[in-house]
Order: sequence, then C-alpha cells, then structure tokens
Amino acid sequence: MPSQINILILEDQGLVRAGMRELIRISEPTAIVHEAASYDEAIQVLSAQDIDFAFLDIDLRSPKSGIDVLDYLRERELGAFAIMLSARDERDVILECINLGACGYVHKDMSDDKVFREALAIVLQGGIFLPGIIGGSLPRPPADSGKGRADTLASLGVTGRSAEVLHYICQGLPNKAIARKMNVEEGTIRKDYVPKLFKIFRVARRTELLIEVARRGIKLPRIEKGKLKP
Repeated sequence: MPSQINILILEDQGLVRAGMRELIRISEPTAIVHEAASYDEAIQVLSAQDIDFAFLDIDLRSPKSGIDVLDYLRERELGAFAIMLSARDERDVILECINLGACGYVHKDMSDDKVFREALAIVLQGGIFLPGIIGGSLPRPPADSGKGRADTLASLGVTGRSAEVLHYICQGLPNKAIARKMNVEEGTIRKDYVPKLFKIFRVARRTELLIEVARRGIKLPRIEKGKLKP
C-alpha cells in the first residue's frame, strides 16, 4: 500500500459521510480523504486526484449512482479499488458490483460501525470484502494468526504474471484490456492465465474466482507504476 493513500467517499448524506470520514481517519490517520455528494463531484475528484480507494454509494438520490462511477473507473482503467455502499442486500446487486470490478460491498448501516471497520481493514490490506449472503458466511482467517492463517498467492503458486492477471481481473478489466496492459496477446490471457487461475481456485467463472479470493482472505497484489508489488 502507498505510504500515503487517497480515499474518495461518494455519499449524498452529510452525516453518513462524516461518520465514514471519522472511521477512516481513526484507522488511517495519514490518509487524505476526498468527499463527493454526487456523481459529478466524484468525477471531478477522480479527474484531479490519484485515488487509491473509493467508497461509492449506489443509492444516490440522482440519475447516476456509485455504479456509474464504478463503470467510469473500469472504462478508464484508473486503478482505484472500489468498495460499494448500499442499504440493499440483494444477491444480484452485489454480484453486479463484483463483476464490474468492486473489491468490496458493505451494507450501509451506520448504527453499527463494526462491519465498516472490518471492510476497511480488509480492503486496505489488499483483500476483498463481501457480505455473508455471497458464498455463505465467508470465514476469513485473521491476518498473522499463525496456524490457519489466510492463504497467500505465493502458497497457491500464483506469482509473477499470474498474480498480475488476478489483480486486473479483480478490477473488472476484460481480457482485451488486461492483454493491452501486459503487452501480450488477448489469447494468452484467455487461454493460458485465466484458465490457470480457475484451476488453482477450483472455479469456473470470474465471479466465483473473486468470491473464492474473498473467502480465503487472500491479499491481492498491487501494481504501482507498472510494477507488481507484494
């Protein structure tokens, strides 16, 4: 994770936004928090700042929501990790967000900040946070717990270029975009790297892959200035 991180909060309720800002500052005192109350304000921030993490409300009282911002992140390949916020817990909505490249989904109940704190900790450490409605209870081994600790990519044999592909898959990029970023043929991604990841995680689809990454508590690799970081 960068030494100083930039975080965007897209939320149209001022009190909720203030509560989230305070929780983030408690967990990451050096983080720079940028706020937006609408789609347009969020795009302005993303155009002016190099955002590392974005908390996006999908229930905005406006024509465009956090899902549209998530689309914007993916289409422009900005590299920010998105965590969706919503009062909705329908499985289809959650899976749509994950398929679009979100690395987390948090039910927006600010009366209890425990879930938000957990999601924040997991995502900032490079993991994926999903509610229990997806893939069962999603037990997450605690970090650095010794026996029974979370799997690592290295322990699963996911290193180098395979880890890079996983990074881009988790951001919702299609094979063509991944191939362009890695300077390889699209067929190499589609026929080699993606099937290899499916085999390692024993899944058949991208959505299942992301759910399994979350379930295992795996920390995703970071790519900074075109270079893979642990």
